Amino acid sequence: MNRLIKEDSYQISLQNIEYYSQHIHLGIEILLVISGEIEVTVNQQSCHLAENDLLLINANDIRSIEGNKENVVLSLQIPMDLIEPYYPNIHECHFNCNSSKENNGLYLLFDQIRQLMAKILISFYQKQDGSEIEINGLIYQLVTLLIRNFKATHLVSNQFTEMKDERIREILAFIEKNYRKPISLEEIAKRQYLSLYYLSRYFKQEVGVSFSQYVKNVRLKSAVHDLLYTGHNITQISLNNGFPNVKAFNKAFKEMYQQTPAEYRSLHKMEPMDVEEVKHETEQYTLLQSSNFLMEISKYISGNEKSTTLMEPAASVVYLDLPQEPIFIREKAIKLLVIGQLEYALHEEVQADLKLIQEELGFEYIYFTNLFSGSFAMTTPLYQIGGQFYQMDALFSRFQQLGLVPFIRVEVEKEVASSSEYLKKLDEFLQHSLSYFGSGFVGKWRFELVFPEWGETAMSFYQDFYQTVKKWAYAAKVGLHVPFSLGKAIPVPAADFLNQISDRCELVCFTCNPNEEVDFTDMNNRTFEGVKNYVKKACSRLKVSLSSAGLEEVPIFLTDWNTLYGNTMDLSGTFFRSALIFKEMLDAMKEISGLGFWIDTHSLEKNNLDQDHIAMNGIALLYYYQIKRPAYFNLQLMAKMTLRILAEGEDFVMAMGENGYQLAIYNPSYINPSYSVESFFLHSITKEKKVVISGLPPGRYQIRKHILDQNNGEFYINWINLQHQDIYDPEIITFIKQGTHPDLQIYEEKVAAELYLQSTLTLNAFHLFEIKPLS
Repeated sequence: MNRLIKEDSYQISLQNIEYYSQHIHLGIEILLVISGEIEVTVNQQSCHLAENDLLLINANDIRSIEGNKENVVLSLQIPMDLIEPYYPNIHECHFNCNSSKENNGLYLLFDQIRQLMAKILISFYQKQDGSEIEINGLIYQLVTLLIRNFKATHLVSNQFTEMKDERIREILAFIEKNYRKPISLEEIAKRQYLSLYYLSRYFKQEVGVSFSQYVKNVRLKSAVHDLLYTGHNITQISLNNGFPNVKAFNKAFKEMYQQTPAEYRSLHKMEPMDVEEVKHETEQYTLLQSSNFLMEISKYISGNEKSTTLMEPAASVVYLDLPQEPIFIREKAIKLLVIGQLEYALHEEVQADLKLIQEELGFEYIYFTNLFSGSFAMTTPLYQIGGQFYQMDALFSRFQQLGLVPFIRVEVEKEVASSSEYLKKLDEFLQHSLSYFGSGFVGKWRFELVFPEWGETAMSFYQDFYQTVKKWAYAAKVGLHVPFSLGKAIPVPAADFLNQISDRCELVCFTCNPNEEVDFTDMNNRTFEGVKNYVKKACSRLKVSLSSAGLEEVPIFLTDWNTLYGNTMDLSGTFFRSALIFKEMLDAMKEISGLGFWIDTHSLEKNNLDQDHIAMNGIALLYYYQIKRPAYFNLQLMAKMTLRILAEGEDFVMAMGENGYQLAIYNPSYINPSYSVESFFLHSITKEKKVVISGLPPGRYQIRKHILDQNNGEFYINWINLQHQDIYDPEIITFIKQGTHPDLQIYEEKVAAELYLQSTLTLNAFHLFEIKPLS
């Protein structure tokens, strides 16, 4: 059985180093020069370290060291296996931590690293009861500091970014991360919701070699590295690189290199530098254990015990080397404006909201239920003169003037008392509408049928409904609401129904709410981390399910959706979530045809103030009196971006349009919303984001930085400042409206080689940089 030889114990020591030949470690190594000087070469890059200098050497980097006889160096080696159970992505991390090149104001962070290393060493030598617990706790603090402040992402052209297919890029990244462990095509097929046979053909078609051969090549490449730069024996190297045993390793190695691993090592093992030049025949270093040196390192721990609490915002750097071609291209998703029941559009407030939204955001569809509401019954002589559809004509005319196409949801159980009567009225209405509005408008309409059960009655009604629509408006589309959630597949009766009407199902609608998966009373934040990328996963899984029903090309509309939100109206305000909205919206737009957004949800909130948990229907754009919610500004800023994506990560995306480039950076925070009232906790998740972009054409650029965060674009803070006053006074309403908008900073930069951008991102903040070339 394949068993990875684990290195899960740290190593810390004081050394006098005169010479270390080229070697590697499978974990992180941090060097702190207590006194004297050393010259460290990492991957052929030389670095001079003097007293108090710090240097982190990343796992698998080739390093050699030269020093004088007087130096004292504190070395801390942290194996990846110690961190991986708590931070699985540690193998993907690359850290830039070198105090000898300190020019970016990180001296306080370097002081914290020195202090933590000193404490670890002192605890290691004191060996008091519980020292190992204390040491591991300090190491975890140190690694947390590194992850939050020194992690750098380098995006350059490689085998992953060149792959146009996002799914293949995910699979290759998974292999790169897990090749040291047993991995199988079956495991990846399950992760991607694909059949084993399909994935096998799909992988070879896209990558050029079979899955097993590709994994073998990755393992052999890593094994060669270990043969050349470590002293590990052949057995250890084979197991550490994912081979089940030495026999399998030897066979694969000989097929690739026509030599056994032992033969290859003896011929190619990297030799030390010329002994005459460095005046050392062997490696020379001395472990130091004198109490004098313990006294020496105590200088890093002040008498008043410097706090190791990370009070500075976490910082990270992304280096973007722009590719020649986008890695993803598609049109933006269609936007559905959700108003609830059609009769709500009779209200003046709703009509004013529609006008505002269309003027500034421009939606394609208006989505509603209860087409034949009793509110439209003709009771007055005037209305009767205008015909039975007089009021509906007025509403639909208003929609047409605003550029909104009806997207009609039919909740069969609630709206259809008699199938024959409903279909007769539908027939009359469509015939009338065709005459009144014309085929150009009616042909754009969309219908979604919602069934509580999936028997013969439902099948008969769907077929009759479909035929009635096609009789008068052949271009109009009819489809189904699919009961689906990430935790549950499409029910078997619904799946059978879809198979039977696949040739007459022209669209599919579904809803998605991650809050169904969390317990708001649970203060363990891991529960909330579990809904990360929830909408993206749901969209991907539904597409796979529909494909098996023969509906792989059908348009999919996410009509009702949400991100993580607060469980009371107050917490919905304190839990600012623009980053979550943008990220889920972007992910969904790349997968499906359209997204729904509510005009507002304040009516729902007003009617449920006595409830502890408010089940908000979806993402809302407005509050009372047309006060704009953050989602409104999210859509305004999203409109400035294209979906010609050049580079993307967990918290940024860069796109290219006709008028330049757009860089969105954000701080998605999946935390218990209750934490959002704690200012200390909020400060602890603030991030400092730095982006260095290379590959831009040289010249002058105008930078427009849009800032959407809790202080810029959230009306709730202004309301708090007014001591939670009721919003009804015109002056207060005007004040809140004027003070609720994203911030905008405009400046110019001359780009010769690189463009440097920086932002401080608070809880779920979203920043957009427009990078426009100036002629």
